[in-house]
Amino acid sequence: MKSVMLISFFSFFVIFGATFWLVGVFSGPEEKVEVAATPEEIAEEVNLGHQSLDSREADIGRREDELVRAETAVHMEKAVIAEEFNKLSQLRRDIDSSIGAMEEAQKKSTKKLAKMYEAMPAKEAASILSGMDMEIVLGVLKQMKERPAAKVMAALDPARAAALSSLMGSSTGVQ
Repeated sequence: MKSVMLISFFSFFVIFGATFWLVGVFSGPEEKVEVAATPEEIAEEVNLGHQSLDSREADIGRREDELVRAETAVHMEKAVIAEEFNKLSQLRRDIDSSIGAMEEAQKKSTKKLAKMYEAMPAKEAASILSGMDMEIVLGVLKQMKERPAAKVMAALDPARAAALSSLMGSSTGVQ
């Protein structure tokens, strides 16, 4: 009886082992097989893809329109800026022209004053020039001939004459 039990026990393991092996229990994880989608599911996926593409196309269209509007606005701003720049350039030319005219008038005025002070006695010219602005006196003295200018300088207060001499030596191009 012992041998019958042993044989039955052994045959039990052989039968179940063969069954498990055939079923694939010992072969590892089972590979998943994809089931083909139904035509309805495929049509639904295609429809969703078309809707997604349509919404993307609409979004791209909106963005293109926004870019066109922004580009138009930039061109308009450029035109406005160019116009303002031209106005400012013209204004600058006008100001430069006015400054040039004022400087020319000042030079003429300074030359006229220099001729007047040259014609005066040195002491009288010095007393008048003593009360004037240093820059004006400097311009007048530079326009005068050397001999009359030297006489006027000699008649001026020594401190003012020294300051004017210093300015005459250091200034360049002032006339």
